[in-house]
Amino acid sequence: MLWRDLRVLQIYGANTNVGKSIVSTLLCKAFKRKSPTSGVLYLKPISTGPVEDADTRHISRFAPGVKSENLYQFQEPVSPHLAARSAQNSSYGCRDNSDIGDVSIVEKVKSWIERSARDGFRYTVLETAGGSLSPAPSGTLQADLYRPLRLPVCLVGDHRLGGIASTISAFESLHIRGYDVDSVILFHDKVYGNHEFLQDHFRSHGIRTFALPQPPARQKEAQDDEDLMNEYYDDVSKSTSITEMVDFVDHKHYFRISNLSSMPALAESIIWHPFRQHGISQNLLTIDSAYGDFFQGVNPKSVSSLDDSAPHQKSGIAPIRQGPDEPILEPLFDGSASWWTQGLGHGNPDLALTAAHAAGRYGHVMFASAAHAPALELSSKLLSMLANPRLSRVFFSDNGSTGIEVALKMALRAASKRYGWSRDDEPIGVLGFKGSYHGDCIATMNCSEPSTYNEAVNWYQPWGWWFDPPSLKMRNGVWELQVPQEMGTRTTFQFQSLEHIFDYDTRTHLGHSEIYEQFIMSTLRRLIVDEGRKFGALICEPILMGAGGMIFVDPLFQRTLVKVIRGNPALFAGVSGSTQSASTSMEKSFDWSGLPIIADEVFTGIYRLGRASSSSFLSKLQNTQLVDTDIAPDISVHAKLLTGGLLPLAITTAGESIFNAFLSDKKQDALLHGHSYTAHAVGCSVGAKSLAMLRELEKNGAWQGYQNGWRASAANNPSESEKGVQFWSFWDQVSVKRLSESNKVDGVFALGSVLAIYLKTEDGHSGYTSNAAADLQSTLLGVSDGGFVVHSRVLGNVLYLMASMTSNQESLAAIEKILIRALR
Repeated sequence: MLWRDLRVLQIYGANTNVGKSIVSTLLCKAFKRKSPTSGVLYLKPISTGPVEDADTRHISRFAPGVKSENLYQFQEPVSPHLAARSAQNSSYGCRDNSDIGDVSIVEKVKSWIERSARDGFRYTVLETAGGSLSPAPSGTLQADLYRPLRLPVCLVGDHRLGGIASTISAFESLHIRGYDVDSVILFHDKVYGNHEFLQDHFRSHGIRTFALPQPPARQKEAQDDEDLMNEYYDDVSKSTSITEMVDFVDHKHYFRISNLSSMPALAESIIWHPFRQHGISQNLLTIDSAYGDFFQGVNPKSVSSLDDSAPHQKSGIAPIRQGPDEPILEPLFDGSASWWTQGLGHGNPDLALTAAHAAGRYGHVMFASAAHAPALELSSKLLSMLANPRLSRVFFSDNGSTGIEVALKMALRAASKRYGWSRDDEPIGVLGFKGSYHGDCIATMNCSEPSTYNEAVNWYQPWGWWFDPPSLKMRNGVWELQVPQEMGTRTTFQFQSLEHIFDYDTRTHLGHSEIYEQFIMSTLRRLIVDEGRKFGALICEPILMGAGGMIFVDPLFQRTLVKVIRGNPALFAGVSGSTQSASTSMEKSFDWSGLPIIADEVFTGIYRLGRASSSSFLSKLQNTQLVDTDIAPDISVHAKLLTGGLLPLAITTAGESIFNAFLSDKKQDALLHGHSYTAHAVGCSVGAKSLAMLRELEKNGAWQGYQNGWRASAANNPSESEKGVQFWSFWDQVSVKRLSESNKVDGVFALGSVLAIYLKTEDGHSGYTSNAAADLQSTLLGVSDGGFVVHSRVLGNVLYLMASMTSNQESLAAIEKILIRALR
């Protein structure tokens, strides 16, 4: 939260009884003196103890002219979480238990601050309760409760014995959560001299430390006590320390605004952005911070007022413009999940603490011929979560693209060794799908057919064959399957639900599998037998091809392709026309057959589509376990959500038959691939924590509300309703159907956290270079419904949105309403 004219300061304490209220009173008096004609607000969201002792009354008594508000006052002077639980407490301002939840408290604080900005206030002081990590009424730590606001912090240090440790600890707790602690203020103590030590300590962090005289001792007579405190406040509020502190608050405020206003121009001058044509003018989004599902970005409406924000040279106060004070920052829903990485919310304190611990314990240590606990823990957790008996080894790399390169090296070596191919033979290609894209490294580009992504890249060489896959979209509330004409059928199949699409037994009975199998076999025979081509792997993005345009591939086609490949190993070995099936011994040992199957789960894996493994959608499930492991991949690649959206890291998993292809007594036969930060301990620690948190969300029913919205669909298929909801989305089923009924929409996809809207185009061009979705993208960025706008990315005529695994239904419902209105 940031305004041009309003300065907000949040007061945290190193402990309870360190003088937060006294410091707040001094600052309020000084702020009022500096800006006598403008309002000053003192806000105490949560307070415990008798009303007559409330801090708001203290402010009213000793800082006249300052508006003071208390949102929640509990009678018993104990920690807020105890006061809220106690049935004997009478609470002021609390109508029911839901009224004191985290969201309610934060929203009320936001409302009061926004109101003070609209009313022309110049300063707001928000005082917290107890210490920095004291619990809120819900039990949430205070530093986490208020983190969505990320207000500038003044930390009141502890001047008493032990205060150095508690003050530094409080700072580090706030710092690691992303707060900017601009200043530390504490009472002067001649005996312990904490302020002197802390001044030196915080100087290295660029933090100003201020020391104040201690308040007078409490007097027996109330009037005497009040008189002494009045004298103290009058004197100290005019002191050099407080005067400098007030000027410092102004300076930091305008310095922050200046930095934000200068970022776009500076970025344009030195940064070469990914996937951006710099020859085309484009506005840059300036991101100040992020939390949960939201960026805090610079509000375009406020940009014109940033340049005239410099304070008057003498007064330090910028002249108040006519009209309301526009917020400089606004919340933007991270609609692309930050390029598909976000899963557990930005600024997640659990992940931040995990990363800090690993950084403190290990820093970075090399991984060549070494082992450390985070790598082992992550490896074990991932293999267990994937529940694929074909996978038993993990190989670390730095991102999804390099993870795919590793997978290619694995698969091509295994196939070459089994079939006796050498580097001098004809090039070995891969089988894949049109519309696929596996990364930006040249080797991974070579795994995809020519497209906008690779056509201008030197050294790009398409090595493979790409099937034009049957694909699905929801149109007018019904899923429609489009089968390419080359498969010999012009029939458009329709399905009433996702359950019907994934009902492989019924679809096989209807003849769908036979159509696919005949086409696949005839194509492979032509390529291998007639044309003499060699293939070393099948690579696929299970069911959803992301960068190619969010293409929902018929899972039955991918399933059938895997079965045909595994059932005809002799065909790939060059034995003409053979349809020999994989041996029983192979199936039992989970050896690969035909070709190694590579699953690119970089985007779709780790719960992005609602399951731990997107490859599992190609198999039948029974009690969440794979029934037909002959469909499961031999190699799979995982990144993006692997660390919950915090750090780059990738893992390529494989089985023993792939691993054994590299075994020999020669160094050159090893998998000679790696980078300096392979299996970095920080990323592995965060990855292990992320997987544990995701599994817990799945087990504790955190997604039950979303799943219930799709339960009616499962109920239409009796065999599926008994198993529970296997196919569901974070996006409401009714809203998805309404979107699919728009005459501006060619189709819709929703599964797990992904929502894709395929817009109709006038010229019929729907590729990556299409601008068909640009208008809808602009609408989302300009319409605020629910207190935020939506930042999104588009793929040609496709606008897609992604929830995180921790999104709340209210935010997603607000976005759905905006979309429905925009597409009427």
